[in-house]
Amino acid sequence: MKEIPLPRAEKLARMRVRVKRNCTALNLLAIAVSVLAALSMLGVLVAVIVAEFNRGSSRLLYILAGSLAGGAGVFALCAVLFSKLSARADERALDFFERCDGENSFFVGEGTLATFGEALLLHAENGGRRVSVPYGEIRAFSVCTRRRPRERGEWSVVLEIPARYLMKDGKGDPILIQTNAKERLCRALEAHNIPLLGEERKERENVKFSCLKKFYLPDRKKRKRSLAVMIVGIAAAAASVPLAVFLDAAIGAVLAVFGIFVGGRAADVFVRSRALFAIYREGVYWRESGRGESFFLKWEEIEKISAKEREGYPVLAFRCAYGEYHVPRAAGAFESLLEMQREKCEA
Repeated sequence: MKEIPLPRAEKLARMRVRVKRNCTALNLLAIAVSVLAALSMLGVLVAVIVAEFNRGSSRLLYILAGSLAGGAGVFALCAVLFSKLSARADERALDFFERCDGENSFFVGEGTLATFGEALLLHAENGGRRVSVPYGEIRAFSVCTRRRPRERGEWSVVLEIPARYLMKDGKGDPILIQTNAKERLCRALEAHNIPLLGEERKERENVKFSCLKKFYLPDRKKRKRSLAVMIVGIAAAAASVPLAVFLDAAIGAVLAVFGIFVGGRAADVFVRSRALFAIYREGVYWRESGRGESFFLKWEEIEKISAKEREGYPVLAFRCAYGEYHVPRAAGAFESLLEMQREKCEA
């Protein structure tokens, strides 16, 4: 990552404003071209449907549809480009704001920095409460967050801090704070004799893992809602045909587009309204309903697997050195884990 150079002290405030403004502009551009791409695709659909019911102007309408389709493709490519540029700009901006505080400062949360000095100093970006933690009571873990069952992922460093430094009553499990894995962070840890535990960071091929078993957990509430919306969409699309023939082609086309869009979206939600738990040769994978949060844990990361009750629901708990993951327990999932990783499982 190319760093943004720090200006002289008197220009620092103006530089911070400019960096924030550039990030906001790129984010807005990415959103704007995404909306234009979606509107262009809707325009294609409207033009094609109107052309089918209005043969006299069909040639012009098909030319319009082709132009809109080309525009949609261009806008979609621009949306991808601006999204990548925006993500890169946000990453560089965060690094810049860290170095504005100090070369050994790192964000560990929204507006919260950890600074390596005589001790680890946790403080807000704009002042406020400051907490000093001795290095001897800190543990650091190298963690690769995998959203898919593949080798590559996003590297970060998790710092484990005793609860008494951050909680009012001083009780509870150690607090885990996460920050991006950077070379200067590794240098700071090494300089203060904090060993970096966990998975070794190195370049790897993006190999797909081998799935052995899958368990699906349907979200019945979401499916009932999406089924009702799907019926409305189908009814609207069906009603558009006689409306276009006997009343007005444009009104029928708009109703058809509405029905197809609503029904298609509801069908997509219906299909995706199920969570997935899968066992791989290399570890376990969890994906929430609706393509929400997901993670993959390799067997090397998992210390213990247990079947528990949480808020009255059966769950699987995967304990790692840096924390514990909980997922709903599908029927037969724990038994399959027992067959494959008996030494890690506990009742």
